[in-house]
Amino acid sequence: MIFTILDAVRSDYMDTNSSVYNELNKAWKSTCKVLFGEEIGELKEYEEWLKEVLPEFRRRKSYISGKETTFTLNEYCDDARFVSMDEIKEKAIDPLTINEIKDIDSIIEAISDKWEYTGNKVLGNSTFVESSDAVRDSHYVRESIAVNRCSHQFAVTYAHDSRYCFGCVRYLTSEFVIRCLRFSNANRAFNSYWIVKSNEVYNSTNLIGCSEMLFCFNQRGKNRCIGNLELPTDKYFALKKKLLDEIKEELKKNKRFPSIFELIPNISPTPKAIREIDKTISTQEIDMVPIEKAFSSAFKVLFRKETGDMMRYKDWLLRNVARYSFDEIDSAFGSKTFMFSPEYFKMWRHFPKRRTVSHSEAVKLGSLHLEESDLNSLNKIKDNLGEIAYLTEEGEGGRNLNVAKVLYAEDCINMYWSVGKHNEGVAFCPSNSEIKYVFGSNEIAYSQFCMKCNNSTKLTRCFELDSCENCSDTYFAHNCEGLQDAMFCWNVKGKRYAIGNLQLPPDQYRKIKDMLVEQMADEIIKTKQLRYDIFNIGCGRI
Repeated sequence: MIFTILDAVRSDYMDTNSSVYNELNKAWKSTCKVLFGEEIGELKEYEEWLKEVLPEFRRRKSYISGKETTFTLNEYCDDARFVSMDEIKEKAIDPLTINEIKDIDSIIEAISDKWEYTGNKVLGNSTFVESSDAVRDSHYVRESIAVNRCSHQFAVTYAHDSRYCFGCVRYLTSEFVIRCLRFSNANRAFNSYWIVKSNEVYNSTNLIGCSEMLFCFNQRGKNRCIGNLELPTDKYFALKKKLLDEIKEELKKNKRFPSIFELIPNISPTPKAIREIDKTISTQEIDMVPIEKAFSSAFKVLFRKETGDMMRYKDWLLRNVARYSFDEIDSAFGSKTFMFSPEYFKMWRHFPKRRTVSHSEAVKLGSLHLEESDLNSLNKIKDNLGEIAYLTEEGEGGRNLNVAKVLYAEDCINMYWSVGKHNEGVAFCPSNSEIKYVFGSNEIAYSQFCMKCNNSTKLTRCFELDSCENCSDTYFAHNCEGLQDAMFCWNVKGKRYAIGNLQLPPDQYRKIKDMLVEQMADEIIKTKQLRYDIFNIGCGRI
């Protein structure tokens, strides 16, 4: 798999002489004009503040050139060989002898000194990308990971179909956005969280179908609100201008502004909020039988053996994906709710747990609002946010059936401990969409009958894949495309009947595959785990 990376270099500082920086700086200034009416300074002045939202993705030195290389994931073993995508070359390893293929250990020992983990992956029709990984069909991107069909992106992660975004996390189809988290179809937004189909939003959370909102929480279909209070048009725009001028001046002075999590006071609910909440605490009930059946079916498809209780494999399924997952916590009113793991998402270290509520509680709390006398200045609003500011991580859409312990579900059936939309028969999958019978996986889409796969799309009957696309009946592959019936492959595409990148006669391949799959199945069933995964096989035998 060979692609060209343009301007893919890394420095420990913002290179203001690069064409990428110059173009992003213009986009930054345009975005500030849209949001604040004027420019607030150079992009480089706000670099560190914008990068605070990024997860701790890893930088590794290429063993070929010494170039610092960006990786979306941080799980790769330390002693493996790392390369930049512009350095890889397709090559087959030497044929394995019978002794070398007698078991998994011998194969991994034979390939470990040839295996290469690849970063700086820039794919498709992409140009002008720096210090980024997993970028596809995008232009002018820097310090970012997992960017698809976007332009003018700086310090972002998991972005789709968007433009002019700076310091943002998990979003799609949006433009002119600064420091927002988890949003969709949001245009002209600043420092907000969980915004859907909303425009002109500042310092707000959990808005759907709203427009012209400042310091608003848990609203639906509202317009021209400040502190959840709807205002006459003239009064709203006069106050908006005053407040944005104050925000703008704080940004210019400090080169940062408190995150939405920092703005929400981490204090116990007010008596007024308590009166809004039904004291009856509801719990999600789930029938685990169809999910267990889905797990057994996927395991049998992959390993040709029956297995028992899925929960006995929980720790193994969550290995390498738990840090991208979420934690169950008590809401401010005693029910169960969730928050993203602060281990991976640094911004969530400021998460106000004592102001966290369930989805149903958030809807009720949307009736709270500040008084007009509380809206005269930025500082006064900050001082009074404790009256109305409550945060939920939960969301739902469409029609869901038999789902539990989910952060977000949209048109899902039989889903447990997962996040996603249009999923069926799924468990322990922190973030996925359009998947069926998938377990212990993260950031995969349009896939079925898979386990332990990451950052991949369009997989069928696959196990332990990372950064792959359009693969079927494949076990242990990294940065591959179009594999069919393959095992232990890396940085190749279009292979069939291959082990260790080496093409084999179909009969010989099937014989070896049957042996290896049986060994994997026996170890998994006996120990409830497998020693090897796609992240540690590059370091040899364990």
